[in-house]
Amino acid sequence: MFTESQKSLALELLESIKFFNQKGWSPATSTNYSVRSSQKDQYIISRSGVDKSKFELEDLIVIDSSGEVLVPFKKSGIKSSAETEIHTYLYQKYPEVNCVLHTHSVLGTVLSLANVNEGHLRFEGFEIQKGLEGNSTHELESILPIVPNSQAMSEILKNMDQYFTKNPSIHGFLIAGHGLYTWGKDIATAKRHIETYEFLFECIYAMRRI
Repeated sequence: MFTESQKSLALELLESIKFFNQKGWSPATSTNYSVRSSQKDQYIISRSGVDKSKFELEDLIVIDSSGEVLVPFKKSGIKSSAETEIHTYLYQKYPEVNCVLHTHSVLGTVLSLANVNEGHLRFEGFEIQKGLEGNSTHELESILPIVPNSQAMSEILKNMDQYFTKNPSIHGFLIAGHGLYTWGKDIATAKRHIETYEFLFECIYAMRRI
């Protein structure tokens, strides 16, 4: 069903999905993931409603830039996530982005809800910040925006627009009480961003307990 180039990307994405599930960052059928296909304006994305502990290659599908599931993946009951609009928006806004990942860790969810009124999490002085693309030192401030949750993706993206305008080089954002979105030039970079932020969440939580 996949072309050879698509299959290679799909297998790499599947490996990351399984890793996230093993870490406890994708409970039940939550979370969604995508990678830009080798075909123009096409994206390989996780289909909706599948338990991530049982996720397999056939649970990845191909959509176009409007979120429409493409043949031969277009079958009865097969659909992409309700949050597909966030993925396609990011790909169109950032042509250099080739992978978008979304996880639901406990700490990311709790910290996003606890700090939604501040509108962001701020990280400073952590060596792990060098895991974010373009950072070469711990001596900097990294801001991770937090936006209110909504069942309307357009509302989430509208709230994010102010952050994209202020800082076009941001690497991700949190949806309050929901989870983390991040992206990168390839799957490995986006995965590294997930791991970096999750480590930072643990650091912030531990510091607040001390």
